[in-house]
Amino acid sequence: MRSWIHSGLVLAVLFLTVAQSRAQESGVLRLPWNQWQMHIGDDPQCAQIDATGCVLRPLVFGAGWGGPNQWQRIEVTLPADLQAAPQLGLLIQNDYPVYEVFLDGKLLGGSGSLATRQGPQYTSAIFRFPSSLARHGHLVIAIHSLGIRTANRILGFSPMIAPLDRIESLRDRDTLSYLSSSWLHYLSYAAMFGAGFVFLLLFSVNTRLHEYFWLGARLCILPIYRICELASVVNLYMPAWLDLSIYSVFNAIGGSLVIQFVFSFLGRPVPKAFRAIQLLNALYILDLLLLPPWPTSFFYPLARMIENPYIFNAAITGILLSALSLLLLVPVCFRSKLPEMRWIGAAALFFAVEESNRMMSFLGLPSLAQDIYWHGLDIDLRGLSNLLFAIVMLIAMTFRLRRIQDRNREVEQEIAAARSIQQILIPDHLPSVPGLLIESAYLPAQEVGGDFFQILPIPNPANPEKPSAFIVLGDVSGKGLKAAMTVSLIVGTLRTYAEFYSSPAELLAGVNRRLHGRGDGFATCLALMVTPSGRVTVANAAHPNPYLNGKEIPTDPNLPLGVTLDVVYSELTLQLEANQSFTLVTDGVVEATSATTRELFGFDRTQAISAQPAGSIAEAARAFGLGAPQSDDITVLTVARILEPQPALV
Repeated sequence: MRSWIHSGLVLAVLFLTVAQSRAQESGVLRLPWNQWQMHIGDDPQCAQIDATGCVLRPLVFGAGWGGPNQWQRIEVTLPADLQAAPQLGLLIQNDYPVYEVFLDGKLLGGSGSLATRQGPQYTSAIFRFPSSLARHGHLVIAIHSLGIRTANRILGFSPMIAPLDRIESLRDRDTLSYLSSSWLHYLSYAAMFGAGFVFLLLFSVNTRLHEYFWLGARLCILPIYRICELASVVNLYMPAWLDLSIYSVFNAIGGSLVIQFVFSFLGRPVPKAFRAIQLLNALYILDLLLLPPWPTSFFYPLARMIENPYIFNAAITGILLSALSLLLLVPVCFRSKLPEMRWIGAAALFFAVEESNRMMSFLGLPSLAQDIYWHGLDIDLRGLSNLLFAIVMLIAMTFRLRRIQDRNREVEQEIAAARSIQQILIPDHLPSVPGLLIESAYLPAQEVGGDFFQILPIPNPANPEKPSAFIVLGDVSGKGLKAAMTVSLIVGTLRTYAEFYSSPAELLAGVNRRLHGRGDGFATCLALMVTPSGRVTVANAAHPNPYLNGKEIPTDPNLPLGVTLDVVYSELTLQLEANQSFTLVTDGVVEATSATTRELFGFDRTQAISAQPAGSIAEAARAFGLGAPQSDDITVLTVARILEPQPALV
């Protein structure tokens, strides 16, 4: 496939123009490529002086380049100053990684291996020969190339003949001249890589933001092309197969990354139409068919098939359609309600136009030149356009980051408000109930928890100094702000209904009616009513059973609050004697998980320590899960009956 042939076409022509306009230096014979002739096919006669049977035609960029075998040939006359030099050097800077150089039919050397069809990305080589080899100052130079072209290559460095002691310094000077004229090009891509690296860092901080990964990957692969391109000018010891692999794979996924980024940013799956566009981009993979070491009998027909102009044009047309199809991203972006999507839509438009222009140049259609020379500076429109794309993405992501920060600030304020409300609803200081010693421990898993408890004294008109009390412990499904709001609703209902109901079952039924139909959540709850005589009435709504003096008290398995109205909560009556204690826990105690063994704290361990103080039980559960994130709130209440001292007799 010849897409990589044309990728440097415009730049090569510009280089040739500069080379032709340059006056021949003293003692240097430059051989611009447009003075050479070419022969498509493998004909050893092309290396000979008379070239009998070798059909030659002018070498034209884009016409027949990239065949399985081809010859390039030129006849030159050495100037007198070169004929006087004892040793000469022939500098060849070919565009193929595998080639052989012949001088008057004699092999001088080459690059790469014809047997394995592999060669280096940097193909510049100097071949030495005596000036006496020239017949009356005339030479025939022939280059036999194996037509496996690398992808990212700077063309236009023409061959030259110079005295052997000068040829290497002349090559270095030409290389330095190119680099000094192209610094803006490489600076643009270095800045682009920096922007991409920033996005990948942002993704590493928050791996849920996949849009940062897709954008960072897209921006980072573009400068890698330029490294491969630079490797054809400066020897970076890169094999040509690696360059072609990078070119093929990265071009195949480049447009796909842009599509993935846009829809990931929108939080939507990629539609089937855009999946088809991504498949069109994959046509670049056809280049890889030229890489494996195929047997000769299979390789040449394959190469001819891929280099067939009809197949080549069909593949490039498909890639052009893929680039044009990226324009469909523009209305997708502009229809979004997110303000930064307009920036992204503009960048997608720019990217689609630049990519389409490049494909049109490959097909020979009217297109804009990608390089402009101004005062010795090569202004690469491709590099500038991609840099502009990166800048626009940075602007769009800055707007997005500001919007996310504003939203996070609002959420933090809401959570702070909910935490303040919860701190009011869940008492830090427990009310005093005569005859009872109540202790609590509350360890939320997040800033705002889903557990709740209330101690609600019940006035006793007959004996105001000895009231009864409702003691309620519960757990709302879920966590965070939503759970906290449900807790607020339940606690408010408990405080209101405690004045009107005289039993735990009625209290739970009232909360169930209030909670039902207010969302998809539910709550487990354990309610106790303790009288001054020590009589304890227990009602349970799917909560873990309580413990009395270290023993579990079984209760009827009722449904949680908020699930259905068709539920009647049963009651159990016990007697709490002096110095006995009731222990109530939430499932955060039972479900505390060891970080090493993944074992649950469990009911047996909970029962074994249930006679201990509330703080000790809670800390034991948290210590058991130390090293692993606390997955649920831990709440413990202990209620012990104490005898008040009797007044002394006088």
